[in-house]
Amino acid sequence: MARLGMIHVLCVIIFALTNTSHSLHQKPQAFLQPILKDITTNLYYSPLSIGANVRNINLAIDLGGSAPLLLTCAAATKSRSYHPIKCGSSRCIQAKPDPFSCPTNTSKKATCHKSFSTSFTEKPVKARLLRDTVSLLYTDNAFTYMGGGIDMTMTIACTDVKVDPLVKPFPSIVVGTLGLAKTHTALPSQVVSLYKLPLKVALCLPSPHSGESSGSGSLFIGGGPYFMALNPEDISKIFASTPLLPSDQSRGEYFIDVNYIQISGKSVPFLKKSTKICTLAPYTVLHSSIYKALVLAFAEKAKMTKVPALKPFGSCFSSKGLGRWMMGSRVPVIEFVLRGGAKWKIYGSNSLVKVSKDVVCLGFMDGGVNLPVDMIIGGYQMEDNFVEFDVEASKFSFTSSLLLINSSCSQSRHF
Repeated sequence: MARLGMIHVLCVIIFALTNTSHSLHQKPQAFLQPILKDITTNLYYSPLSIGANVRNINLAIDLGGSAPLLLTCAAATKSRSYHPIKCGSSRCIQAKPDPFSCPTNTSKKATCHKSFSTSFTEKPVKARLLRDTVSLLYTDNAFTYMGGGIDMTMTIACTDVKVDPLVKPFPSIVVGTLGLAKTHTALPSQVVSLYKLPLKVALCLPSPHSGESSGSGSLFIGGGPYFMALNPEDISKIFASTPLLPSDQSRGEYFIDVNYIQISGKSVPFLKKSTKICTLAPYTVLHSSIYKALVLAFAEKAKMTKVPALKPFGSCFSSKGLGRWMMGSRVPVIEFVLRGGAKWKIYGSNSLVKVSKDVVCLGFMDGGVNLPVDMIIGGYQMEDNFVEFDVEASKFSFTSSLLLINSSCSQSRHF
C-alpha cells in the first residue's frame, strides 16, 4: 500500500574495515542509501555502485546479514578494480577468517575465506573476501544529498552459488545482500568508526501501490535527525523504545521482547521466547499457537465480512467500504506490547494486504509449532514506519504508522 507524502531527508553511514585510500576532506553528517521494493518478490533492495565500472547493482537489505556486501562472485568480479584479500594480510586478520581456511604448508598466499550468516540461508555461507571501492551518497545538513557520493575502499565478500550447496540463487532482482547485522564485519561497523558517528541503523521501508513500482524509502547509518517533507519535527523525538536483546555474536541479528499482542482490549499471550526483526520476511511470522489466537481475536473485533482465505494468507475479509488506507473503526488496531511498556501500533494499512479488488487478508503468517521464536516481524509491518537500531545503547526505537503524521517513506524522488 502506498502512503501520501514523501521523505525529504535521507542519511546513512558506511565504513571500511581498514583505512580508505581517499582523502576525507569533510565530515558528512551521515551516509545514505535509498530503499526500493520489488512488488514481485517483496524484496527491499538498494542500488549500489562498486568499483570503476559496476553501476547501480541491486542488493537486498538484510538486517541479519553479517557480511558487509555479499555478492555472487560473477557480479563482484565484473569490477575492474577488485582485488582478492590474501591470507595473512591485515584485512584478512581483521575479518577473523574461518579456522584452517588459510593453509600454512604452501608458499603461495591463498585468498582469505570467511563464513557469513544471512537471512537467505539457515547456515552460514562460505565466501571469498575481496577489496574494492564502494560509492555511497551522503548528507551534511539532514535535508539534501551532497555531490555524487564518496568512494571508499571496503572489504566485501562473494560466494559462488553454483558451488556452495547452502546457497540458492538470489532472486533475479538482486545480485547479493547488503548486511546490517551487529557484527564487526557488517556494513555499519565498517563505516562509523572512520567518521566518528554513532553506531545506529535506521530504516524507513517504502510501500508501493499494488501493481506499481515502489517509491523510495531510506536506509540511515549513523543516526538522525530524521526529517520528513510534510512534518517539520525531527521524527526521532516521537520515537518509542524498548531494549535490544543480546544475540549470537557471529550472526548479530536483532531481537526484542514482545510481552503480548493486544487487539481492541483483547490480549494474545506469548510463549516468553524472543521476537526477531527481519527485512527479508515479507510479512510477520508467528508461532502457530499465537497466530491462531491472533486470527480469532482480530476476526472477533473486526467489523468486516469474512471471505474464503487466499494463499499464502489464512484469514481474509471483504474490503468493500474500507477505503484506500484501510483505517477507521472497522479495522482493529493491533498493538505489540513490548518490554518496558512501549506499544508498537499496527494499523490497517500495515496489517491488511489487498489481494484483489474486493478482498483484503490479514498480513501475518503461521510459522508452525517449531518456530524458534515467538514472532518474526517482517517488512510489511514496518513499511512507512521509522525503526532505529541503536547498537551502542542496545535500544530499538520506532514510530507507529506514519499516516498518523500525514507522511510516508514512499516518494517520487529519483536517484
